[in-house]
Amino acid sequence: MDQVLLVEDDVPTREWLVALLTSAGEPQLAHACGTVQEALAWLRAGRPADVVLTDLGLPDGSGLEVIREACRTPGREVLVLSIFGDESNVLSAIYAGAGGYLLKDGSVDSIREHLHCLRSGGSPLSPRIARTLIRRTRQAPGTETSPTTAFRPRDDATSAVAPSAPGSPLSERELDVLTGISKGFSYVEVATALGITTNTVRTHVRKIYDKLAVNSRLEALYEYNRRMDEQGRPRIC
Repeated sequence: MDQVLLVEDDVPTREWLVALLTSAGEPQLAHACGTVQEALAWLRAGRPADVVLTDLGLPDGSGLEVIREACRTPGREVLVLSIFGDESNVLSAIYAGAGGYLLKDGSVDSIREHLHCLRSGGSPLSPRIARTLIRRTRQAPGTETSPTTAFRPRDDATSAVAPSAPGSPLSERELDVLTGISKGFSYVEVATALGITTNTVRTHVRKIYDKLAVNSRLEALYEYNRRMDEQGRPRIC
């Protein structure tokens, strides 16, 4: 049975979610806390947390810290539940590793369904958040301001074999593809953004998995970041 770590500082909201997640059904609550430090302590101690349900605005810091720490464990999912629906917060959470983003509105009433969706490979999004992401992907090439290199158009013929940086096990194009799929974008979306075919994306993914000796996108992200951390080089975040 999946276990949920709940990180929410608003007491009424936290109590409501605790009651919901301790009632019959799956997933079940593992722990509830209201600060970044409590959440980090729980995660670093290796305690149960198959899914992290977190707010962003916490009294001692940003929920982005919780997301990044949670995503260090392959297979763990993160769902953001926040009042902040602006593009900056949404994109920052996704770049940090969140697999879904809900606003504190009607979405809360179906939180169990959203958690099931997340664990089944989906990306639950409030309609307003989906609109934000759609608007973002419609930007003209070259106007992107995200901190990642995902979806930066390149010449595939050269970047497919060129190392992304000294010490990196992946080519520049492979790094683009890994960054895209690790943020939850489909192969079709990555292919469209990079100007390549879906089959080419699949080929890159197979090569990424072979090079990193992994079998899933989350494992690939974890293993790539682990290797970069060991070398003190920039990681995908």
